[in-house]
Amino acid sequence: MMCLGILCNMRHKRTRTGFDRLEFRRDRRYPVPPLVARIEGQDYACINWSLGGILIAAGDLGLAVGDGVAGSLHMPGTGKSCSFEAEAVWTERDGTVGAKFTQLAMPALELLDRYIVSWLKRSAQ
Repeated sequence: MMCLGILCNMRHKRTRTGFDRLEFRRDRRYPVPPLVARIEGQDYACINWSLGGILIAAGDLGLAVGDGVAGSLHMPGTGKSCSFEAEAVWTERDGTVGAKFTQLAMPALELLDRYIVSWLKRSAQ
């Protein structure tokens, strides 16, 4: 199996991604580089995202826990995008929705991984 940066960590079921002992997310969250989720023709800037899901302010979609959502993820400044399907796993009264990917093809994972790696390389310079 070819290992690309962050994708190497995907085989671990429970990897601590923060310093908080109560943090059990499988994937590290990224507020940057920016990612835009296009759902039903509307663009939503991701508050944060990972290779496992997205956090968006999308109260106008009226999503409830368990609802499915499909759209595309766009990487500003690159002209690249990929399709996704996700399930809302939590919602807040302010319209914030946390969704986990239920369908994200391997080429999409590799594209997102390369996006993170290239952003990290540029920001380190």
